[in-house]
Amino acid sequence: MNNSDLTASKATPRRSRILRRVILVLAVLVALLAALYLVLPKLFNLDGVVRFFRYMGLRDKESYGRISYESGAGTVYAAFDDGLLVGTENGVALFSLDGEQKVLIQGSLPAPILRAGGDVALVFSPGSSYAAAVGTGGTVLIDGAIPGTYLNADVSFDGYTAFITAESGYKSVATVLNPGQEAMYRFSSRTRYLNACAVSEQGELLAVARLEEADGVYRSGITILRTDLPLTDLEQDSAETARLDLGNQVVYALHFLDQTHLMAVAQNEIVFLNSKGERLNSLSMREGQLADYAVSAEGWLILALEQNGGGCRILTLDSSGETLGELDLPDRVRSVSAAEKYAAVLTETYLQTFDRRLNPFDRSWDVLSATRCIARPDGTVLLAGNGGTKLFIP
Repeated sequence: MNNSDLTASKATPRRSRILRRVILVLAVLVALLAALYLVLPKLFNLDGVVRFFRYMGLRDKESYGRISYESGAGTVYAAFDDGLLVGTENGVALFSLDGEQKVLIQGSLPAPILRAGGDVALVFSPGSSYAAAVGTGGTVLIDGAIPGTYLNADVSFDGYTAFITAESGYKSVATVLNPGQEAMYRFSSRTRYLNACAVSEQGELLAVARLEEADGVYRSGITILRTDLPLTDLEQDSAETARLDLGNQVVYALHFLDQTHLMAVAQNEIVFLNSKGERLNSLSMREGQLADYAVSAEGWLILALEQNGGGCRILTLDSSGETLGELDLPDRVRSVSAAEKYAAVLTETYLQTFDRRLNPFDRSWDVLSATRCIARPDGTVLLAGNGGTKLFIP
């Protein structure tokens, strides 16, 4: 062995030791950064940088985010088209953040309910035949009455619409529209009443809550239908139709959390199930009253439960109903909201933003008479109520 070979043989173990040390140091740094992210997520929130540049010059502009509108006890709100959608008993209006009214659709909506997703927002009133739908830029998608009356409706995260109507000759009729407002599925039920619905992304699945009477006792259940398969009988035995019985309780609302998971807000509990009709989890509401809840397009939800002994319990849950975060507040909660990775909680004295695990981000004490908080994907929050809004920019 010559001197060059001897030198190379000695250098190889030394390089290996150095490489192992470098890898060890990097592994420790990654672990520390991960731990810091879990403990102090605010330090790693790059949205703060984006907000700094996006709202530069607007943060201190008195008129920005200040939107005026007519409101009443039943006014409903939603973030839509980077602005605010407002539904009242007299119609629906879309505003930009600088207060410009993009569209106004007038119609009778005695008890307005607003559903928005993708590029579609729908406002309807249960028991009424009139509905209005708005697209991006203020495009009018629906403005008119149907032969029957609306019972319930839903809009998926990507803009597919489902609604249940009461029509002559049927107990209930369910319809699914694509984002272009073209009917792609319709089911008429002659045997069962339907009172709630939800549609999945791409319009592939339609979930309906059925209500029936047996031996003087009302029972409810959930049926999940494939929209690419025609169905003539809700009770037909089909391997493609999933069912879940919920017993003697009414289902108030259904929501798809992602393509294969959904939730049912029922009389006594919130039920989490998959698209096969299998119950995954449930949250009892016997020890507290559901004050408010909101669903994020990233497949999780936040809810507020008013406790019987006072105070409020805030929970975030994933699409299977597993708890992500939990927080007990002594304050009364007015509203909760969710948008992508952000959650917002409005109490009588302050507004607080969180991540999905309820790690806190930012707080504002300037809530005035706001009754609703509307989280936005960039971490800002619209405070709405009493005929006007304020935009909180962390």
